[in-house]
Amino acid sequence: MLEIFYKPALVFSWLCFGLVAALPWLGEIGMADPKHAEELGLWLNFLGKFHLLFLHLPIGALAVVICLECVGIFQRRMQSTQITLALFLAMVTGVFAAVFGYFLYLTGAYAGELIEAHKRAGIVFTLALIVTFVVKIVNEHKGRTRALTAIYVACMVVSGVTVLYTGHHGGEISHGDLLEALPSRIKSKRQQATDAKPAVDPIVYTHYIHPILEDKCVSCHGEKKQQGALRLDTYAFILEGGEETMCLVPGNVQESALISYLHLPLDDDLRMPPENKPQLTQAEIQILEWWVKEGAPEHARLSELTTSPEIRLVLEGFAVESFE
Repeated sequence: MLEIFYKPALVFSWLCFGLVAALPWLGEIGMADPKHAEELGLWLNFLGKFHLLFLHLPIGALAVVICLECVGIFQRRMQSTQITLALFLAMVTGVFAAVFGYFLYLTGAYAGELIEAHKRAGIVFTLALIVTFVVKIVNEHKGRTRALTAIYVACMVVSGVTVLYTGHHGGEISHGDLLEALPSRIKSKRQQATDAKPAVDPIVYTHYIHPILEDKCVSCHGEKKQQGALRLDTYAFILEGGEETMCLVPGNVQESALISYLHLPLDDDLRMPPENKPQLTQAEIQILEWWVKEGAPEHARLSELTTSPEIRLVLEGFAVESFE
């Protein structure tokens, strides 16, 4: 790295470190909620949208750095300047991803244990990345001492581990737990469904409603993640609703956001599930609507509710599909 950039790079890096380290104490959750935010909050909401643009860049840049360092072990002619520049890119984009991600967090649209874990991991990863860059340029400036080289390698390992941890949580937020797609888990669930005896007179919520919500809604509205402060993983939380919506009004389909949001246009911000998520089938929507019209009971059995020939046919088809 050119000597002229050494001190400015150090100052810039430590300023970035201070900014990222201070993020948890900057602002209050909800201040960037576009429904109520003032001018500053609206700008934070806007900038938070760029988190998705930047979050992959530090991961890719760090991967390039690790690859170049590994190649450099066997090819001594590898230019250290290339590695330093790639690491600088990883650091800068990491800072942008962390800051804009925190702005998105301040909207209050995302909450839950998973969100908190992702936030903490993202901040730790970014701080580790900054320290790695600082150690790298100091080591180059001092002529690569053995002690600084060892610290640099340790920092690189920490950065690599934390980016995997952060990325895993980020993937869970966007796509659910990828481990659920393991062939062994899928086969186990299939076997459990095959071994299960069909209920003669099932509890409607347990047998029909909860599985639909579990499959299509809980990934964004569950224990680990509550978008819009709404949970759909238990009956009590469904009744409690979200920040500003009545999720379930027993007996009233129009007033129940659980139903009305299903019929909004795909490009509507309130559409549930969002356009990029698996949608409910027509049969699933019919079952949910019928259940709400019947008063949305938690413990009622099928024989206790009014069923038309049409809904009985839908329920029979749903039961067969669920156990395939």
